[in-house]
Amino acid sequence: MAACVYQLICPFYQRRIPIHDMMYATYVERYCDNQYESCAVYQVLIVSNFLKVPKDLYPNQNFRVKEILNT
Repeated sequence: MAACVYQLICPFYQRRIPIHDMMYATYVERYCDNQYESCAVYQVLIVSNFLKVPKDLYPNQNFRVKEILNT
C-alpha cells in the first residue's frame, strides 16, 4: 500500500502532537506509510476537510472518529 497522500499537511505526521519518539515512529510506519485508511486522523480529514481534526487525535483512536464527526 502507498503512503498517505496527506502526510505533508497532517497534524500528526508533522509532529504537532506531543508524543514519545519511538511511539511516533511506530504510528508513522503503521498508519502513515502503510494502513492510512485505518488512521483516525485520515478518517476525520476525509469527511471534514481538516475542519474537525483535533490536535490531540492519534492515528489509533478510531473510537473517537464518530464522536468528532458528530460535533
